[in-house]
Order: sequence, then C-alpha cells, then structure tokens
Amino acid sequence: MKFRFKALQRMREPDELDSPTLLASPRGWIATFVVLIIVAAAGVWFFVGRLPVTVSASGVLTRPAGTARLQSPYGGTVRSMLVRPDDAVRRGQEVAVITVDGGTGRVSERVVRSPFTGRVVAFNAVDGHVVAPGEELLLIERTDAPDDRLVAMLFVPVDRAMGVVPGRPVDLSVSSAPPGAFGLLRGRVHSVSAYPVMLEQAADLVGGVEAARGYLKGAPARLVIVDLERDPSTPSGYAWSTKDGPPVPLQSQVSVAGAIVLGSQTMFDLLLGR
Repeated sequence: MKFRFKALQRMREPDELDSPTLLASPRGWIATFVVLIIVAAAGVWFFVGRLPVTVSASGVLTRPAGTARLQSPYGGTVRSMLVRPDDAVRRGQEVAVITVDGGTGRVSERVVRSPFTGRVVAFNAVDGHVVAPGEELLLIERTDAPDDRLVAMLFVPVDRAMGVVPGRPVDLSVSSAPPGAFGLLRGRVHSVSAYPVMLEQAADLVGGVEAARGYLKGAPARLVIVDLERDPSTPSGYAWSTKDGPPVPLQSQVSVAGAIVLGSQTMFDLLLGR
C-alpha cells in the first residue's frame, strides 16, 4: 500500500487546537451590515414614509362657459355659411344664410345670428345642406363668461368624488403634450358641482352627446373645474412638472387626464385599509 507524501506529513503534525476559527470573512460581514441597514430603513419608511392618495378623472381643456350648439331656427337649405372653423364670432354676428320655402312658390332668405361670443370649434352644416328647425349648425366655444380663461373640466365619478374640494392640487396629462416629453400640467381645484352632472348637461359643456359619453363612462359624475397654475417663464404661460413644458401655447378643446391629490398615507395605514 502506498501513501502520498502530503498525507503522511499531515499525520505527523499536531492538531492546531489553539488556532482561531474564521466564521466569516470581512466581505461577508459588510454584506450582512448592508442588508440589515436596508431592512431597517424599509421598516422605518413603512411606518413613517407617506404615499400620495389621488383620484383620477378624464376631461377637457376649455373655457368656463364651455361649448354651445348653435341651432337653426328655420327649416330650409343652407345657402351660405359665413364663418369657418377657428373663427372668432361676436354676439349678433351673422353666421349663416338659409333659403326658406314659404310655400306657393314663395322663397325667402333668412339670416342666422350667433346669440353669444366665442370661437367656432366645428361645423355640422355646409353650403347646400338641408336643415330642419332646431338642427345644429355650429359648435361654438363660448368666451363671454365674466371670468373667461382657460380651465380644465374634469368629470369625477360620484363614488370617488368624496374629498375633492377647492384648493386640492391637480396634475394634468394633456393629450397634445405627451407627459413623457413635456411633463404634467399643474393646477388646483377651483370648484366642484353641488349635484351630479347628467349626460345632457355634460353634452352642453363639451359639445355633444358622444363627447359627453366618453367622459362620463355611463355614470353620473361631479363636474370639477380646475384652474391652471400660471408661470410666465414657460412658452405656454403655465406651470409644468418639467422646467419649460411644451414649446407652444396651450389650445382649448383638448382632452386631458387628471390626478387630483386628496392627501397622503403611510404604507402601514394602507395595509390596514385606513
């Protein structure tokens, strides 16, 4: 039987009973302390750190008076539309001429005037179009409110409107200014409707039943008016979560998604459902 030299040498050496035993290397202790610090910090944040509580809602950038549908008081054929989209109109201005057949071969022309001041948003009739009395001709964004300005109208579902009161901060994602590139538009709640807004009321504000359905999502909602925070240093003139926001002025009749900040709570409270 042959024995290797190293094995024989090991048998001749006495046991090293007085040598210290290395339980962990310095690198291992450092990693352990780092993990303990992280766990302690997470525990403190769990009880002390606060998370914002928000409610989301969709809406539109518009004027306080909203939009209005200008209807024809006469039945007949549209001879001429006197305004175009984006035109400014004043109260009493002629906007259309309608040829009316009075019977027995009598034909007359009637002028339709705008009953309010505003800006033409959309057309529902063109030259040569046959209209009935009460049929919509134009959609006009009204600018004749005493406190005319650009605001956001949000439609908050009734079951989530608790806690939405004037003064609450609001972050708005504007469809024409992607938040990934330009950030969020800043605002504050100006007012909350005392009663839920129904489909017909919302349609008068946003310019039609189809648009209103998209905002109400099939359920009554509270109308929340949001004042936009001003910032003269930005190209748009309003405050954004980024330094400058978009490089162009804001336009009305643009869809927005809002997050209304209701307060904050700790993770511990959230876990307990408080």
